Amino acid sequence: MIRQNEQICLFILSGEHDTLPQAELCAILESENFSYTVKNREKRILVMEVDPEGARRATKRAGLVNQASVVAFESASEEDAILHSLRRIDFSLWVHPGSRFGVKVTRIKREPVEFNVDELQGKIGSVIWQALEGQVEISLTSPDVLFLGVINGNRFFFGPQLATRDRKVFSKRRSPLRPFFVPSAIHPKIARVLVNLSRAKPCSEFFDPFCGTGGLLLEAAEIGCIPVGFDIDISMLAGSQQNLSHYEVQFYGCLADAREPPIRNGIVKAIAMDPPYGRSSSTRGTTISKLIQASLASFAPILKPGGFLCLALPLEYFRENMIPSESFIIREMHTMRIHRSLRRHIVVLERK
Repeated sequence: MIRQNEQICLFILSGEHDTLPQAELCAILESENFSYTVKNREKRILVMEVDPEGARRATKRAGLVNQASVVAFESASEEDAILHSLRRIDFSLWVHPGSRFGVKVTRIKREPVEFNVDELQGKIGSVIWQALEGQVEISLTSPDVLFLGVINGNRFFFGPQLATRDRKVFSKRRSPLRPFFVPSAIHPKIARVLVNLSRAKPCSEFFDPFCGTGGLLLEAAEIGCIPVGFDIDISMLAGSQQNLSHYEVQFYGCLADAREPPIRNGIVKAIAMDPPYGRSSSTRGTTISKLIQASLASFAPILKPGGFLCLALPLEYFRENMIPSESFIIREMHTMRIHRSLRRHIVVLERK
């Protein structure tokens, strides 16, 4: 684990789930070999001690983390306290002569504050400009450095932004926009979360033994993995090929039964799967529970010790006894509401 340049960093998490955003962030840092220490968590705010480069990479890669910044200071969310703390900061650490900077203040908790947020942004910008003796420019549209102020109830966090997640990219890869799709295909954002929870590493193979329309494989390729998929249904395998080719991704696929994966033992590091419950894909006459149980037993020999497997399936199908306890440790479990009649259970397993 990398511990060279750890600093206090703040993450603004998606409000779409209580536990998945933090779990995804931690999983990414583990996969990228960055150590971290969680300092504080309150709903959509997570404060960690972590290398800023790790925070930047994790935010860019995540599905449920909105942005990250270094915490230059934390104060009460009162204008006098904020400006007092601001004047003690050495801004030359981040802003150099001739460069441009901007300031953005955002509220996470919507409680009213006693000052005007827009006016506060202007005052903060003025303090920074004066501290740097006017040798910099203020730019609201194209700053070299954007300082982020976050109001969370009675606390205020401030520092340079490290990264922000592009929320539009997932919408552009939604199932109906692909050449081949089925209505029940998983949303790209959730597919990204599953891939990240598997601790998939860039430049290494990622396996999906129920690849279907290729949603997980596509998200794995987007973070730099080599996507390898199996499916027992040749039409689904062809659909995956069509979709990944549409996005100019090299696809490595095989017509195979997940219960008998054609892989040598001990070579797989990351697996994620969204099995074919309620989809046009066939389970070939077996129940979902039996299919998952048999598949997990077959994956145990091929997954390297310490490797991870992320499984998503409807809550009604999950039984803890379907997991081979002699082979896997349950690292974490999450339940996600998809719509009124469907809740998806997400289970992360580590190979013993």
